[in-house]
Amino acid sequence: MEQVKLAFKTKIGYSFGMLGESLAINTFLIYFMFFLTDAVGIDPGIAGTIVVIGAVWGAFTDLLAGVRSDASRNPKGKRRPFIFKSAVVLGIAIFLIYTDWGFIPMSVKPLYYVLILLIFYGGVSFADIPYQSLGSEITEDFGERVQIRSYANVINYAGMVLASSGSLTLVSFFVKNGSTYSGAWSKVGLAFGIIAMLAYWLSALATKGKEPANDYPDTENAKKFTLKEIFKNYREIIKLKAYKPVLVYSILMYGGMVFFTSMYIYYLTNNMGYSEGQSAIVGLTYSIMVMILSVIFGFFKIDAKKVVTVSMLLWGVSMCIAHFFTLNTFGIYFIFFMFSIGMSGVFVQTYAILYDICDIDEYISGKNRAGYIMSLFYFISKILSAISIFAIGWILKIVGYDAMQAHQSAATLNGISFGTFFLSGILAVLAAIAIWEYPGTNKRLEAMRKALTARKEGRDYLEDNFKELL
Repeated sequence: MEQVKLAFKTKIGYSFGMLGESLAINTFLIYFMFFLTDAVGIDPGIAGTIVVIGAVWGAFTDLLAGVRSDASRNPKGKRRPFIFKSAVVLGIAIFLIYTDWGFIPMSVKPLYYVLILLIFYGGVSFADIPYQSLGSEITEDFGERVQIRSYANVINYAGMVLASSGSLTLVSFFVKNGSTYSGAWSKVGLAFGIIAMLAYWLSALATKGKEPANDYPDTENAKKFTLKEIFKNYREIIKLKAYKPVLVYSILMYGGMVFFTSMYIYYLTNNMGYSEGQSAIVGLTYSIMVMILSVIFGFFKIDAKKVVTVSMLLWGVSMCIAHFFTLNTFGIYFIFFMFSIGMSGVFVQTYAILYDICDIDEYISGKNRAGYIMSLFYFISKILSAISIFAIGWILKIVGYDAMQAHQSAATLNGISFGTFFLSGILAVLAAIAIWEYPGTNKRLEAMRKALTARKEGRDYLEDNFKELL
């Protein structure tokens, strides 16, 4: 059976779900702790604890969302009903986490924000994991999957620009027009909450009729997923020959990414002496470069692992070298260009690889466990982000970083460079080595999908052309 190609509007519509994720997560990662300390007045140590609790909780809600969407018996589909409902919860939670209610005593506010943060991450997980899983189900065509991820990555970085630059711009606008500082943040939360909800709804509406029929209709005799069954499924997925190198790659890649993205502001401010405005221009230029490169990467027909390996090596090697040189303005923009190549390759092609893993698992197990596979990837990303940020704090402490000092010592500046470039680069190179062990090639995957179709239609098939995947 030949699959009908997706219309361009379907690809773009689906991709808009990334705006919901990007706006919710990036605004939170960049500004939520700042909001708690500067707008609400919560102690920095307590604010940091609130953020860590949220990140760890979010990692586990990702796993739960994957399990629940895979186990769904909803006749309207496994994924889209979750997206519609959870987007509403997420939109409300975004408004609430940036709202400082005056009637709540200061001593109770940390508890309030912890509770709202639990709802926020639950909304993110149950909207985003089904959304990401849906991407593997609306098309089996490799080229279409790569194109969808390229469009999604462009929209992802547009959301990042809106989160990073738009947040403070809107806060400033509302303050100038009579709002209090905390009141301005509340209005930003309301606006971003509505945008995130509508973005997810748009993706769900655009894919109406494209989601496969639910394999498990809602009947009284439907199988109930027990905790034992859940762990059994995760164990089986982790043991997949094709998934093991992807998991190792994910751990190393996310570690390297977080080290650079969380530390480069320290390098620009201290080692380069950049102002906030100059640093913002660098960040904006980087986002634009990723958007452009993501579109270009979307037209690549090369094996995904080759694209990821080369892009990771360009990122990793350039950063390792950069640590041993004193960079000028050209050098900074060159490094960010290399990093944008890495990020474009990673976020366009990695999702295509994950969708391939979903197909491999379905062939081997006979089950649709896309939710499990995507949620495990996101679980790793959140845990690694928390670990990396924790490690960055200790690196800065060990090298003697003092935010109150106008000028840092030479040892401190070298330590900042080491964390920003060398550690990130080494992890990127190791990630490239890990993903090269992934056995998926376009030829093998196409042969496997044809065999899977033949099996469903009761026809004979051979495994000789893709036995390396099994």
